[in-house]
Amino acid sequence: AIAKGYATEQVAMYFEEQGVESLLFSVGGNVRAIGDKLLADSKGETRWTIGLQNPDKYSGKTELMQLSISDISVVSSGSYERYYTVDGREYNHIIDPKTLMPADKYQDVTIIAHDSGLCDALSTALFVLPEDEGRSLVDSLEETEALWILKDGTIKYTNGFETYIKKQP
Repeated sequence: AIAKGYATEQVAMYFEEQGVESLLFSVGGNVRAIGDKLLADSKGETRWTIGLQNPDKYSGKTELMQLSISDISVVSSGSYERYYTVDGREYNHIIDPKTLMPADKYQDVTIIAHDSGLCDALSTALFVLPEDEGRSLVDSLEETEALWILKDGTIKYTNGFETYIKKQP
């Protein structure tokens, strides 16, 4: 599942070639930031603030956390948006190639990297990999970070991911 990420990155490249220096857009959840905001907010912040959707649709809280980003992509793959129901049980759309069944290790995997196509590919790949293997893969890539939300709601992330988490007052 990389077509949406690839297309998002192509659009970003087009705008950058046209001289656009400040833009934030989302293509079905694939978020791409070009530069910073043109105008700072009331606290002097110029980085873009985006929300990560809470995958627990029954919690009553729609946003899990906010991220502060600039000139980067953020892509999530999750079990909560695209799924089908059989005999009252929900199955997500990401198929584990080893079991040929829907992957069930995580509720969500979010990737932060410069290329939206890479983010899209990694978020899907990490959704089927054990966390330690996914972490090793992400750690082998420059300027790439990941967040995992386990089935029980536990949140884990790579060392550099925390730098993007917007601190709440």
